[in-house]
Amino acid sequence: MDLPQTLATRVRSSLESRPPPFLVAICGWADTGKSTLAARLCAALGRLCVGAGSISTDDFMRDRAERNALGISGYDLRSLDVQALQGALTRFVDREPFSVHPYDNRTGTKNPRPKTVRPEEVLVVEGIHSLHADVAHRMDLKVFIDADEATLRQMRHRANMLKRGMTANDAAARISSEWEDYTVSVGPRIGVADLVVQVDPDFNYRWLDGAARPPARAVTPPP
Repeated sequence: MDLPQTLATRVRSSLESRPPPFLVAICGWADTGKSTLAARLCAALGRLCVGAGSISTDDFMRDRAERNALGISGYDLRSLDVQALQGALTRFVDREPFSVHPYDNRTGTKNPRPKTVRPEEVLVVEGIHSLHADVAHRMDLKVFIDADEATLRQMRHRANMLKRGMTANDAAARISSEWEDYTVSVGPRIGVADLVVQVDPDFNYRWLDGAARPPARAVTPPP
């Protein structure tokens, strides 16, 4: 399935019956392809003559060293500056530019050089906290990327070594400390998603049918 193109077509169709701005959330466990999907969705929208930009909720989190000092993971809601995220969304909806400092997964810090986000027609908000209870109501299309626990752990372990330069043991230890926070703070947000998509370790995506997920996840796949 060409997920970026499918989502882009759905967004453009929505914009034919309502004015912008239009906010898309892409949520789920880390390293399931959310940032790549966001970039490809923006590109697909551009090919449909729809202006789009993207941000990551990582850009609003405490740096890794600060989280480690506090003994919390990135999935812990205390890791997120939700007021700053809300402020950015408000500026976008009010058609005002805003700036973010992109988070670097390898260093665990934010880039000191800001990125300016201009008020395009669509803003794609990707990240583990993009369906946070304080911002989910502002999203016009809510997408949750899901998989079984073994697959999610495998994808995270691989990324911890490749993207963050961890040893295999350190990569596994970090996942163990994160999983509980994920199941408490992020996983349940699947219940507010409009679309639930399953990913495999090779980043292939497919809609989950009704028999493959709990009733809370039930969605109608786009035409």
